[in-house]
Amino acid sequence: MSGVSLVLIGLLGQAPAVDPAALVARLGSSRYAEREAAADAIERLGRPAINALRAARDSRDPEIRTRAGALVSKIEGTLLTEATLVSLDFEDQPLNEVIRAFSEQSGIKLGLSLENGPILQNRRVTLHETAPISFWKAMDRLCEAARLHYNFGAEGYPSSRELVFPLHDGGPRIPGPTSDSGPFRVSLLGLHYQRALTFNDNFANLPQPGLVPPPHLPRADGTVINEQFYAQIQVAGEPRLSLSQNGPLKVIEAVDDRGQSLLPKPGEGPITQRFSGYSGLTTGSALPLHALLKRPEQPGQAIRKLRGTLPIMVSTRKPDPLVVALQGAVGKSFSNDEVNLSIIDIRSNPITNQTSLDVVVRSTATPTTVITHPGANGAEVIIQRPLHDRYQQQIEVVDSQGRIVPWYHSNLDAESSRITLTFTPHDQAIPAEIHYYGLARGATEVSFEFNDVPMP
Repeated sequence: MSGVSLVLIGLLGQAPAVDPAALVARLGSSRYAEREAAADAIERLGRPAINALRAARDSRDPEIRTRAGALVSKIEGTLLTEATLVSLDFEDQPLNEVIRAFSEQSGIKLGLSLENGPILQNRRVTLHETAPISFWKAMDRLCEAARLHYNFGAEGYPSSRELVFPLHDGGPRIPGPTSDSGPFRVSLLGLHYQRALTFNDNFANLPQPGLVPPPHLPRADGTVINEQFYAQIQVAGEPRLSLSQNGPLKVIEAVDDRGQSLLPKPGEGPITQRFSGYSGLTTGSALPLHALLKRPEQPGQAIRKLRGTLPIMVSTRKPDPLVVALQGAVGKSFSNDEVNLSIIDIRSNPITNQTSLDVVVRSTATPTTVITHPGANGAEVIIQRPLHDRYQQQIEVVDSQGRIVPWYHSNLDAESSRITLTFTPHDQAIPAEIHYYGLARGATEVSFEFNDVPMP
């Protein structure tokens, strides 16, 4: 057996505990085979190796620096597509304590909506599960036990300085058909069928924003039948995630209870690319989509099976932002391995009592290519993520006490990468630091399946 294999068996196999730092050090071995074996072992180790890899990005050894940076990105991307597990073991505990424990376990801050007073916060909860369960299943169990409900894509309070996933009194609401896949929940919001007989087809080809263009079925008498049949689907990630579509939604199987296929013919309708935003921001973490179907002339009473996939890109903030103290920062630049941030100007308007901050943000990381795929049902319609929305995900401003200071962009020059952040006065908060978060990214394919759904 080779020396490399013996080393890795010692570190991963027979040893009672793995030392990630020792594995990371072997990324700089003089032997290529040992470097490769160490990288494979670290990738399999996953989350426990993250801290050692992050520390190694400052290593003097360029081989260790390069490999550590690549492994951090790869492991972080993989972790994004794994469900967060939550343990539920509460016996007659106050609801606010249960929510606090849930938040600490999941790393996702939950909160009771502000209009509900101390009566709701003091509600007592008994909730037990024999083993840890996924975030969405745990949320369902919590809402059932505590008579609460939540809304997808409604993270954060309008006046809050914290990124919060709010829970509301009253419930639980009947969720409708859902299908879970890792950290993602796919919901079937509705099935829509429309049929119209048109006597004058002059306007039949006008586009209808937001709707799947129906096929036209001309008849011998010159009239035209317009039909639409589609499933309204929502893909939601855990609130820590931001999602964007990375290819067409594919309906793999659709059949009614009479055994008839509901799959449309190729070319009948476009696929729309959408995105969602980081938890706590206005765009939420859910993607609304349409899945085009074909209704038979003699349909059954129910859709026996509706199954498909959706390729997505998923991202979240990394935990180690570039932190810039604004005092004395004008005219200076600050960098890390991902971004160069220049503070151009800070000014106050005594009339409006508003402060504005001009910054230039330039990436220092190697650019990546975003690949989209042509839709099986027609050309892609791509809704690009606005630049200011991406900055909302990555730029955070805090006051001297570490509280988030809300801001909006009052000017954006994409060519020069210059953005003006304007702060609305709020409890006399004064911007003290700007935090720029890098994003961990990963690609995955979300699968879904719904069974025995009533036919419209």
